[in-house]
Amino acid sequence: MAISKENPVYAGDANVPGDIQADLAKPIVESIIKNYDGTPRADGLVPRSVLEGDLEFIVPAWDFSQQYTETIRVGWRPEGAPFHAVGAPYDFVPPIAPGDKTLVVPMAELRHGNYELSYEKTIRGINPLESLKTKVRIDRESPNDGQQPLSMIFPDELNGVISEQYLIDNGEVRVRVPRYVGAEGRDRAIYYWTNTESPLESEPPVNEQEFSQYDVDNNLMYVRYDEADIRSWGTGTRYAYYRLRDLAGNLNAVRSSLSSIRVDLTPLPGGLLPPRIPLSSRGLIDREHAREGASGQGGVTVEIDAYDDPEDTQFILVDWDGTKLSPHPVDISQWPQQIYVPWSTLTAKGLGPLTVQVDYIVQAGGAFTPPSGPATAPVDFTIAGQDHANAPALLNTTLVKLEVWGLHSNILNTLTALDENEDATVKIALFDDPKPGETIYVFWGAVSGAVADYTVKVGDTAGQVIPFTIPWDVIAQDKNNRALPVYYLTDNGVNQQQARVTDVDVSIVLLAGLMEPEFPDANLNGYLNCCSVPRLWQGITVHVPGTADGNPHLAGGDVIELTWQGSRGLNGTDPIPGVTDVFSRTLSDNEARDGFDVVVLPYDRLIEPMVHNDSGVAQYRLLKANGGVGRSRSPFVKITRQMPGDVICGPDNDLCPPEG
Repeated sequence: MAISKENPVYAGDANVPGDIQADLAKPIVESIIKNYDGTPRADGLVPRSVLEGDLEFIVPAWDFSQQYTETIRVGWRPEGAPFHAVGAPYDFVPPIAPGDKTLVVPMAELRHGNYELSYEKTIRGINPLESLKTKVRIDRESPNDGQQPLSMIFPDELNGVISEQYLIDNGEVRVRVPRYVGAEGRDRAIYYWTNTESPLESEPPVNEQEFSQYDVDNNLMYVRYDEADIRSWGTGTRYAYYRLRDLAGNLNAVRSSLSSIRVDLTPLPGGLLPPRIPLSSRGLIDREHAREGASGQGGVTVEIDAYDDPEDTQFILVDWDGTKLSPHPVDISQWPQQIYVPWSTLTAKGLGPLTVQVDYIVQAGGAFTPPSGPATAPVDFTIAGQDHANAPALLNTTLVKLEVWGLHSNILNTLTALDENEDATVKIALFDDPKPGETIYVFWGAVSGAVADYTVKVGDTAGQVIPFTIPWDVIAQDKNNRALPVYYLTDNGVNQQQARVTDVDVSIVLLAGLMEPEFPDANLNGYLNCCSVPRLWQGITVHVPGTADGNPHLAGGDVIELTWQGSRGLNGTDPIPGVTDVFSRTLSDNEARDGFDVVVLPYDRLIEPMVHNDSGVAQYRLLKANGGVGRSRSPFVKITRQMPGDVICGPDNDLCPPEG
């Protein structure tokens, strides 16, 4: 090839060809890096290694002139800029040797950036024609702008330790390279493994890893340390680091920060038996179990039996139906290991009923065993009524307290002597969301067991007041207690809740020492007969002694309720049905002092039924104005209306003389 800068061709020369091709072929830069399919990269990236001298390129052969000198000028400019000639022009003097021509871009022009390469051809200096352009990318900057890359990121699942079991299970450790500035597909990480915090520059790499554009775009740039690479360095703290090299060949001058990891090649514990979940005799985990344990443990427990190679430095991690318990430190002197399950974990999936599955792993250092086999247990924490913040405690302070009412006293949570011999009423506002079949049980003082109950019916609603009857024989077991504890339980057949205690003021102690009522008209033998004065059909007088007679407690304003009961027989036994009445009187001061009489009438209803050797019983109850109550004894008077000859006296048959 003859190259000369002499004998230029001038415009207007008759011998200049008139059919010069307008589109000259683009220059060919053979050093442009190829894609995987062998085609040149569209951005024209060239390797860093070709930048150590002029950049050669090929101008494809054209229809050479055999008469005139042809001149080629090299065009090199930033992408999008106008034609800019660099270097000296090339003159091709006839006869021009056939074939492609190799030209260069001077090394001084090869600065970092994106360029367009072309060439311009003229004959005798006229009619310049420019070729098509070829993109060329000059990359002189190392990845991450030449700054120190961030440290690699080990998988979270390692928890800071590469264990023997992990290497057995996985055969390698994949470590992620963080995203860095200027990352592109086909960048490479050259990665290292060492046992020192200050590795030498001469440290040999483990390997290098190329990243695809997909890896870069999705931040999935990983390097792989084979288990053989890791095992060869043994147990201890190890350090991983890397350098970055881009496709052009620019290498970071500064290695990345170190990533430390502990390697523990000690064999993991083995022989893990399934956990055991103790159950009470009820056969499930309910709220009582959560409070007290299956047999006095004080809560729900999981028991772990001895396994192979235990150490005091290990931890047991129980998985309770998907919820991880806090690590339990192993005590090799105590088997089985007993691990408590908190209420928040027990109810993490709701109150049930459900069946939970439980297993565990053992942590040795930063390594973890595979899970044990599972154990299962039925769970039911459902309740009748609303739940509360202190669950599973039996006492639920959100349940309304019950109310107690006496039949006569009618004072809230108070029973007085007015209520003696009477049933009391308990009232309870029904709990939230009552369901048919749920039950309320009422408990009274020290009485063993429930004294009343109610089963929710269809249609019952929250807040509905439910009355309960408390029998007198229950109340009578503790008639003098100023703070008698009364409460109730809700029960859904599985779990119970206890309401707060209502302290009931029970004071049913009668005033003592009241004198008996008297029958002033009875004879010395205690009889009222046909000849008694006044006559029986005129009424039977009962006298209540006053304080002047030694009868204590009476005062003006008090009430006396005198009860009369006719009976068969002479001693007041065998009451006659219907032959009874109550005579009530509010006392004046004089009556309280001197006493007073009550005349029992009407005759036909209250006296006439007693005929021969029968009797009548009188008793009075003192109702003090201040709330006290007293009751007299019950004397009887003998009654006979039969005269000799079996004659019966009566208002129409008075058989005695008027003077009696």
